[in-house]
Amino acid sequence: IELVAMTHNPAFLEKDVLSKILWSMIPETRAFCPKGLGIARYQLPGSVVLAEETIKQLDEYDVVMWEKHGAIAIGEDLIEAFDMIDTLSKSAKIYESACSMGFVPKGMTDEQMDELKRVFNL
Repeated sequence: IELVAMTHNPAFLEKDVLSKILWSMIPETRAFCPKGLGIARYQLPGSVVLAEETIKQLDEYDVVMWEKHGAIAIGEDLIEAFDMIDTLSKSAKIYESACSMGFVPKGMTDEQMDELKRVFNL
């Protein structure tokens, strides 16, 4: 639910904005979803256009978020795909919780995120 809610903010729909926000909330997000989150702009659910955009986004990303609708992930197995979306959802919940407390979370710094990439070969 929190991931879908985030797609209602037009600023988050720009390329890689949502990936960077979610990666910065907790280190596990970068580890479980190293290529990030692609965005498929709103199309009729179940449409060929949505399917084509989803396939295009999966060439570059681990997970595709369907604006105002849901998400899809691909992995080696169902558990890996589930874990990606579950971890992104946890990050979205952390972001939402901080905002509901009255502040926008800063998340991890670029230096901290670069360290994760180096140490864990992401």
